[in-house]
Amino acid sequence: MSLHEFELNVGDVVQIGEYTVTVVDMENGEVTFRIQEPTTEEITEGTATPTRPR
Repeated sequence: MSLHEFELNVGDVVQIGEYTVTVVDMENGEVTFRIQEPTTEEITEGTATPTRPR
């Protein structure tokens, strides 16, 4: 596993393996994103709180 850091904005789309991740909202240190699976076209929404390595 390798660690990569980069800045994203609302509306940015990232391809992670076969998954497409779209940043939906950023508020108070939380990021809401949509994950689209490659074969089912199913969309899952989630929220993450970014952490920085120490």
